[in-house]
Amino acid sequence: MREKKCFEQYEDIKRFRESLKNNHTILHIEDHGAGSKVFKTNARKVSDILKYNSSDKKSAQLLFRLCQYFEIENVLELGTSLGVATHAMAIANPDIKITSVEGSSQIHEFSSSQFKDLGLNNVNSICSTFKKHLALDKTTYDLIYIDGHHDGAATIAYFESCLNRAHRNTVFVLDDIYWSAGMTAAWDQLCKHSQVTASVDLFDLGILFLRTEQLQERFYIKL
Repeated sequence: MREKKCFEQYEDIKRFRESLKNNHTILHIEDHGAGSKVFKTNARKVSDILKYNSSDKKSAQLLFRLCQYFEIENVLELGTSLGVATHAMAIANPDIKITSVEGSSQIHEFSSSQFKDLGLNNVNSICSTFKKHLALDKTTYDLIYIDGHHDGAATIAYFESCLNRAHRNTVFVLDDIYWSAGMTAAWDQLCKHSQVTASVDLFDLGILFLRTEQLQERFYIKL
């Protein structure tokens, strides 16, 4: 988790974030989740979305390392936002394929254009609510990243639904596990889930493993 090696792709992650930091395009958000603690309207600048609603540098780098270390080939991301995490995972290895689902149409259009400009042909960007997509998607994934809605009950429901798309080595990553009391309660419940054998609490992110040969155990690491 605390890999000190400086991967050359970190510079690509940094450059992408910098391009968004300097982008003041205004997007109109369709919020299908628990809403925002910061924004009072649905009109938001890209630079502000990056600051308050996108993966930070450490989280993006961690997702990159997870995809490399576990040799992930197939990713489901629920919540594209500006595509910071998507981009980090997409450059982790040449064979990786990412399905990224975003419910807000203007956010989806913006991130899709970014992926095209970056030449990320391994990203399948879909505009849909998570619930609608999961009702249709029967693909099996190696890593499932749940980053949206921020409602405890909904997060548990997405996890349960995604179990049908997982195998014994699938890695689940949940964002904002301490975003609210409801999210924290959901995280605690999922750590005790009968199919979860190990959990890693990184405060901002939580990681769940399903490996049956491992006894159920909880780890706490400061990222």
